[in-house]
Amino acid sequence: MKKQILIVYAKSTDEIFNRQSALGSYIHCLAGILVKNGYGVRINEIEFDSIPEQETRSVVASGQSSFKKFLPAFIKEYWRDKRMYSWLGSLYTNIDNGKPFDKIVEFYTYGSDIGYKLSKKYKKPLLLVYDNPVLEEHAFFHTGQLFFKKKAAELEQYSLLQSQAIVVYSEAVKNFLTKKFNRPLPCFIHQNVDYTRFEYVENKTIDDGVINIGFIGSFLKWHRVDLLLKAFTTLKNEGHNVKLFLLGNGMDYENIKQQAKNNKYASAIEMPGFMDGQQLLNYKIKLHIGVMPGSNWYGAPNKIFEYGAAKMAVVAPDTPTIKSLFNHNEELLLFKQDDENDLIAKLRLFINDIELLKKYAETLQIKIKNKYSENITFGFYHQLLE
Repeated sequence: MKKQILIVYAKSTDEIFNRQSALGSYIHCLAGILVKNGYGVRINEIEFDSIPEQETRSVVASGQSSFKKFLPAFIKEYWRDKRMYSWLGSLYTNIDNGKPFDKIVEFYTYGSDIGYKLSKKYKKPLLLVYDNPVLEEHAFFHTGQLFFKKKAAELEQYSLLQSQAIVVYSEAVKNFLTKKFNRPLPCFIHQNVDYTRFEYVENKTIDDGVINIGFIGSFLKWHRVDLLLKAFTTLKNEGHNVKLFLLGNGMDYENIKQQAKNNKYASAIEMPGFMDGQQLLNYKIKLHIGVMPGSNWYGAPNKIFEYGAAKMAVVAPDTPTIKSLFNHNEELLLFKQDDENDLIAKLRLFINDIELLKKYAETLQIKIKNKYSENITFGFYHQLLE
């Protein structure tokens, strides 16, 4: 009889259906890999076999009433977390529905103790996927007083210490957890790569000598798309024959779009919004350089995998996670985080040396092909789940 895996994601299950949710899309991808290889999978309260294909949906921030706009930030934070914990209680009830499972895989999110409670109640092993320091990230997005910070810290500790295995992106995150709890935890390093976003492009041309520079992803503050826009402007001022493609959406999208519109080289900038499928592939075929203009210390560089598969030469910041996964001056070029001049210098190297650009693109693609695949991901999780 096939093993039944319960995947817990303590946010809206709807995110699993949405291609614009990076983590939701990865969970959907992983569930599909497990099912394809003989596991039974349930995500929260829904059997994977009944989960529909993913759709491209707009991510719209919920509005607030005129009355709430005038409330102090600390009151809004208090009620936001109160509602969250109430909702988590309801989600736990829906998940704990009597259907049997053998193991739990929880993609850990702020405030959750769902995997922990289910593991304790049914004496089933818990595997935790810990893709960011959740308290620190929550504080970044919610600048008001965090009334439930102590509670969230306790629930995170319970979950981590209950886990039979913890999947992290890099040595940097593993070391963070070791230092935080003053003990080694059962951490295993693996990249949460969504293979449904891989398109292997073999042949690239440079038409009319134009080098196409691209960013694909979420327009978050820490992704520093603004820095890439500034670097592009400098390169154009220097006379380089380049175009810029900014694909995606997110909280900083409208701000960047306005900056691009006001840029004196606006005609050489394209911002088509979120792209997927054949539309996205059409852009990947055009792009010669893929840029990660910013990240945080723990950020998973999923776009580098996607760029590499599509045979782009890559420029990325020298964060601990990226440095631990890719070799500078061999597979990509790293620039000093937040250093505009260094970003420009690294872009110049590729623009001025097309053979170097092609060499790095080829080397990175070979690494992606050899080291990251559905079979490797299945083998990793199969070993932890058996």
